[in-house]
Amino acid sequence: MSYGPLSFGLLTGTITERTVFAEGDWRGEQSEPDDPDDVDLFDPEVLPKARGVVDRLRPIAEGLHVTLPELALAWNTHQPGVTSAIAGSRNPRHVRSNAAAGDLSMSPDTLAELEALLADAGIGGG
Repeated sequence: MSYGPLSFGLLTGTITERTVFAEGDWRGEQSEPDDPDDVDLFDPEVLPKARGVVDRLRPIAEGLHVTLPELALAWNTHQPGVTSAIAGSRNPRHVRSNAAAGDLSMSPDTLAELEALLADAGIGGG
């Protein structure tokens, strides 16, 4: 089971350079990672690169006629050992979109393209 498969909103494509997190939102707080190998995607030095990865995912999602969250969730559930994902939802539309990702079948070529994109970004996949 995976937790945070939409990277806490990042993989929805709605977090831009103008996004300001509300006071108390942990994504806007700077913290020292407990694990030196742990990357905080919302760190001000990391976030622009992470948003760049999201921008590179957009054409892949468009080519499959799916949303960014659907692409991210489908990729997530195609990873070895992943049988389910906990994806947060703020409204019924999100719930329907997240559920639709479960029906998305990804070709080996698409999975390879995503893996290459992630590896190129230094993120790595499954």
